[in-house]
Amino acid sequence: MRKQLLILLLILLITVPSMAQEESISLDWPPPVYHVSGSTVIGGTVNPPDLQSYFLEASAFDPQNPDAEPFWIPVSLPSSAPATDGVLATWDTTVFTDGFYQLRLNVRLQSGESVLRVVGPLRVANELEQPDGQTQAVEATPAVVLPTIAAATPTTAAPETPEVVARPNPINQLPVPVGGHVITFNEGTVDYMQQAGMTWMKWQIPYVIGDDSLINVARDRVNFAHENGFRVLLSVKGQKEEMAAVGQTDYFPQYAAFLVRIAELQPEAIQVWNEQNLDREWPNGQVNAASYVEMLSQAYEAIKAVDESIMVVTGAPAPTGFFGGCQAAGCDDDRYYAGMAQAGAAEVADCIGVHYNEGIVPPTATSGDPRNFYPTQYLPLMLQRAALPFRNSDIPLCFSELGYLSPEGYGPLPPGFAWAANNTVQEQAEWLRDAVNVAASFGDKDVALIIVWNVDFDVYTEDDPQGGFAIIRPDGTCPACETLASLRQAG
Repeated sequence: MRKQLLILLLILLITVPSMAQEESISLDWPPPVYHVSGSTVIGGTVNPPDLQSYFLEASAFDPQNPDAEPFWIPVSLPSSAPATDGVLATWDTTVFTDGFYQLRLNVRLQSGESVLRVVGPLRVANELEQPDGQTQAVEATPAVVLPTIAAATPTTAAPETPEVVARPNPINQLPVPVGGHVITFNEGTVDYMQQAGMTWMKWQIPYVIGDDSLINVARDRVNFAHENGFRVLLSVKGQKEEMAAVGQTDYFPQYAAFLVRIAELQPEAIQVWNEQNLDREWPNGQVNAASYVEMLSQAYEAIKAVDESIMVVTGAPAPTGFFGGCQAAGCDDDRYYAGMAQAGAAEVADCIGVHYNEGIVPPTATSGDPRNFYPTQYLPLMLQRAALPFRNSDIPLCFSELGYLSPEGYGPLPPGFAWAANNTVQEQAEWLRDAVNVAASFGDKDVALIIVWNVDFDVYTEDDPQGGFAIIRPDGTCPACETLASLRQAG
């Protein structure tokens, strides 16, 4: 607990971005407290209307003296190309000695103002101790020694990567096994989830070609969940830009090889990609269910070669009727589900991923939504929509996201989410409880898992009010935990 509090305090000391620039300038990857090595892709958004240029800088960081004045040196060339949720630069960490650092995004505006975003602490780890006791050194140019590096680098060796924690065996007392998508290592979050009767914890893990540090990221999350008695679903999603640049023929085997290493961490389930029916997650013009199933097939074989018991969950198409079928930018989910079934997804997966997150009526309803009628607005119809193409298969459904949005405690919703303006926290709590019962009684196909979207996110912006979906509310309470707990049966 003391270590977790220290980490939280360190994060709070990082420069906080101004609200005025928060949407157009952000440093999103890597997050704090992560290991990085080799050439690390830095992701984020730089798209202010008066952009002049931006570049990245690094400085040593002393965990024992976080207030020490940083000495920044550039680690990327200046760029003037805007980016939105994309790659900002590549940080060559091999020219730094191993130790703790922080990374800064320095954005220059045409007005002459500089806008800064800082993330840290990060640990550069290019010499990783191997299981046989040998070290594998990264060949690199001579290391750059920063003026503060002596104080910033611990005098003792960095701790070894933790061993994999054995899988727990939690007893499910709910009508359907339930878990939650989490973002923080927090004992309070664990307590709430256990109170609710949840037995699964979901984390989303990015895949970036050549970034081995992501294995440590995944390992930490699997171990945290297992230590606290939860089964683990890891949702693993790569970058559409890398897929487009490399080409699917070469990309799919590399992604599958990454999943081999993820499977070795012993999660109970792995989800292959996310909302692959949209060009937000898959290259524009290449959105195609058959192509996805080819990726899924390679991923399935790779995972099962490591551990037959790991449940392979398909990526969940985003519920939508926007495209009127399929276009270059995406496919409606019903059309995409049908394409997945036709391509044989049920033969190379253990569960069909499903999302439901736009409800404003009780989960038992099949009518009454004041918006123009569309099936994705109703939970029973969404279940039928996902199940129908797989009616000739025994494969179950897995909700990798099921949530209800409420602005209560946060303030007005952005226009794109105004449909949920009248949802209350109490309705969120009651509807999640009732959704579990609806799923448990769905007769057309078994529902093997429900992951609540989400448990503890607190981001609430004009583009993405994730905190409004969270069941832990801004006041620290969790009404949905109480309603879900009411479904628990003595086991």
